[in-house]
Amino acid sequence: MKSSKFLTTTNIILIIIFILWSWAVTTQANFIHGFDKFFIAMIYQNHTATPLLVFRTLTEVGGTFWTVIITLVILIILSYFKYYYAAIFLAANKLVVVIINTIIKDLIRRPRPSHHHYMYEGSFSYPSGHSSSALSLYIPLLIICFFIFKKIGSRVLITTLGILLIIIIGYSRVYLGVHYPSDIVGGYLLAGSVLTSTVILFRAKNIFVLDFKGIQKQSDN
Repeated sequence: MKSSKFLTTTNIILIIIFILWSWAVTTQANFIHGFDKFFIAMIYQNHTATPLLVFRTLTEVGGTFWTVIITLVILIILSYFKYYYAAIFLAANKLVVVIINTIIKDLIRRPRPSHHHYMYEGSFSYPSGHSSSALSLYIPLLIICFFIFKKIGSRVLITTLGILLIIIIGYSRVYLGVHYPSDIVGGYLLAGSVLTSTVILFRAKNIFVLDFKGIQKQSDN
């Protein structure tokens, strides 16, 4: 019961913060401008040619195309091992985030940063699709792995890799000049709001077959 209340409270807080953050971006609030200016200056202090090559490669791991491909591959693997609830959980997070992110981009229509872009990106800037896509794939995958893998070492390794990848992808978008730092925060808040919502749904009783505990039951067989 306590964990359910914590999840619900966290979900509500994330949604409220995301709405307020999006409103601040839309109205071009001074603190958003200061936030972006500070972190862009800090990141560009270490701007050199070698990391550009690395970030151009790593940033694609968080893109919609590759996260969809990776999601489809993982869904096939999960379905093969009969982790059906886990597959639905993963797909639900990814699909909902992509849809909402696309809608919000078109509503807010924030232009990309005006400074130099080190790779081409179309569409609008807010929220970051790469950041939201990365979090909506790798954190749910991390959660699923916690139910499937029991060894502490495996859990620590998967957690470390997942979190690092999400942070690096967000960092790379600013480093490559195609997003403002506030876009990255918006992407994380969006994906976090959807994630906590789906976790609550999967923990709820009598909601179709969406019982999050089903993942554990499947993995114990």
